Amino acid sequence: MKKLFILGSTIHPRMDKDFTYSRGVRSHFKVEERLRMTISSVISIKNNFPDADIVVVDASVDSTGNNEQYFPMLGAEFVSLTDIDPEATEFINSYDQKSSCECKLLYTYMSHAREKLLSYDYIIKGTGRYHVLGMTEKDFSEENKDKILFKKPNIFEWTDAWQYDFIDRRHVWGDNLLRQYCTVIYAFGVKHLDRFLDIYKAGEHLLKHPKMRHYDIESLSYYLTRPYADDIVETDWRVCGWDGVGGNLVYY
Repeated sequence: MKKLFILGSTIHPRMDKDFTYSRGVRSHFKVEERLRMTISSVISIKNNFPDADIVVVDASVDSTGNNEQYFPMLGAEFVSLTDIDPEATEFINSYDQKSSCECKLLYTYMSHAREKLLSYDYIIKGTGRYHVLGMTEKDFSEENKDKILFKKPNIFEWTDAWQYDFIDRRHVWGDNLLRQYCTVIYAFGVKHLDRFLDIYKAGEHLLKHPKMRHYDIESLSYYLTRPYADDIVETDWRVCGWDGVGGNLVYY
């Protein structure tokens, strides 16, 4: 199966702007650390999937570090989002709702590269700070080619203080739980590409609405993929990496 890993990254972010979740911290890590983490992610993918293609989509505002020079030698393509859409890069480095920025990056690149992406069997969305554990070639079988692959959802006891009425499906599940899909890593057969483009576009605009800014892409991803629930395979993948706000090692 022909696979493309897409790693969204902002190696050199504008540090004077804050994300809503970040308590005044745009990024815990320095530019050099962010670069090394992204390189490490590429190497991890190549070690496990030597035949896969990888593209690093970078929304950096400053290219003086020549970040692009490192990735071709590792077998990965480097794409500067500024070369595709400078306004999208400016938005990602200015707007203070991280999930909306993530949707903007993915939509901008994937819509621009749509014809190229259609030549693959699988698209795998990753990120520059995390490694994936438990993912194998068996996941990307002929049988799963028309499927969407997510980690099993994170599940939390519902709290009304979240004000998550828009995604409240407790009446469907008959319980008092919130379900979220991890957006650090997921994959889909290419037939779902346009569906995910719609999800990214919807996510960006929903999260810019004044009444939706407190939502997150993990909860929205579960909600927005319910029409395709029959196509979803929930996996036992794990992720391990570094929290961008506090710099803590996380594993789940």
